[in-house]
Amino acid sequence: MFKRFIPILLVTALCWLVFPINNLLFHGHLTAYGITPRHVSGLPGILWAPFLHASYPHLLANTLPLLALGGILCARSRGEFLIVTVAGILLGGGLTWLLARNAIHLGASGLIFCYFGYLASLAYFHRSFGTLCLSVLCVLAYGGILRGVVPVSAAVSWEGHITGLVAGVTLAWFVSKVKKTSLAPGAPAVPVNPAPPAAQILGGPSQRP
Repeated sequence: MFKRFIPILLVTALCWLVFPINNLLFHGHLTAYGITPRHVSGLPGILWAPFLHASYPHLLANTLPLLALGGILCARSRGEFLIVTVAGILLGGGLTWLLARNAIHLGASGLIFCYFGYLASLAYFHRSFGTLCLSVLCVLAYGGILRGVVPVSAAVSWEGHITGLVAGVTLAWFVSKVKKTSLAPGAPAVPVNPAPPAAQILGGPSQRP
């Protein structure tokens, strides 16, 4: 049972490992490798930004929702967690790079909003009692984080929150569509150029229409 949660524990541990390395060994210079919108040099930040944090309060604020929402995804399926995490980092980070303000955007909050958007919208795209309960639970427990999409502080990457949310909803739609397609009954196979009956092989009259 514990093995299911290893992926999200590793992601969270990586965030906590990078922070002291950045501050003690690199004197905070790694924060420059966050997402810098519309700069080619900022493209690698799409991958690094979720694991970089500006301060301990920033890291602490992201840790619990990252563990909780990521843990729910791991409980559903480790494969689903990996897909949403990797695709969410790339899609959400890519949108941030395209659309956000000219600043350095970093932190796991974009990934958290991706997890939230994915879990909260599952009930709409994959309508079952289980996904309905899951979506309602996530909205009740973490719906308050939606305040983070409002541009109330210049120090908060609300653009990263919005793009993470959009990425999560998009992935919920895509994954649900793929699952529905894979579970749909296949059409009956239609033989193409079926083998002729024995009479034809032996030189008898053709039975082909």
